[in-house]
Amino acid sequence: MIDRSSPPSPFLRSAIWAVLAAVCFAVMVTSVHYMAGKFDAFEIVFFRAVLGLLMVIPMVSRSGVGALKTTKLPLHFVRTLFGLLAMATMYYAVAVKPVAEVIALTFLIPLFVTIAAGVVLREVVGLHRWAATLIGFAGAMVIIRPGIMPVDEPVLLVLLSSALYAGAWSCVKILTRTDAPGVTVFWMSLLMVPITAIPLLFVWVTPSWADVPALAIMAFSGWAAHYSQAQAFENSDASAVMPFDFLRLPLAAVFGYALFAELLDVWTWIGSVIIFAAGYYITRREALKKHGE
Repeated sequence: MIDRSSPPSPFLRSAIWAVLAAVCFAVMVTSVHYMAGKFDAFEIVFFRAVLGLLMVIPMVSRSGVGALKTTKLPLHFVRTLFGLLAMATMYYAVAVKPVAEVIALTFLIPLFVTIAAGVVLREVVGLHRWAATLIGFAGAMVIIRPGIMPVDEPVLLVLLSSALYAGAWSCVKILTRTDAPGVTVFWMSLLMVPITAIPLLFVWVTPSWADVPALAIMAFSGWAAHYSQAQAFENSDASAVMPFDFLRLPLAAVFGYALFAELLDVWTWIGSVIIFAAGYYITRREALKKHGE
């Protein structure tokens, strides 16, 4: 018999958090698409940053202000810039591109992380991971199909967004050597508010009351996606929970069809599977290396 009184295993908890992260990410991207470019991407990032800061402050305040001290403030600033520009470029793209197509191309992020690890962080990247990276980019070409389909600006913005997210992830890998995850989230949220406030002087559009639900859903789901992902990685290796991340694509496809009558072609599905498989392989190889297997 199953002991229903026993707590769930660490992997099960991580799996639940990973599924929740996938749902929240799909909801966040869908809500941005729903607003259909009514607000500039930097204004959307600003609203998300403000809510993120309000959510983070009570969580980190329990440990006292002293726990937020860091000796890596310049790197926190760089990480924030990467994250801000990654969000903004993706939001510009998803305002006009199908939701699921944008999410499919974000599976390139682990591949860009591998490139950053080898080129910027000077980590040893083996032949297997480089080969998987090339295969993953071949999957992106299946989706984009240059020469057959026009490669428009939104597609290039999604690719740029994935590269920028990889830069942010690479900064986090360095920061977590000295700073707790909560500290990195706090500084990103705090720094992002004044940085995004500068472009608002030129792009601000006052939301109506009818816009509040979509903005609130976007901001909360974006924060919840990152929080859930951090919780998923707390007790399990990224390679163990990464398969659940693929749920973002079918969820986005369902949302896109139900709300906007968007349909994905078979090439986008095939390319997405190739990219995701390559990303999973890279993540798995990194986990094995970490454990000395």
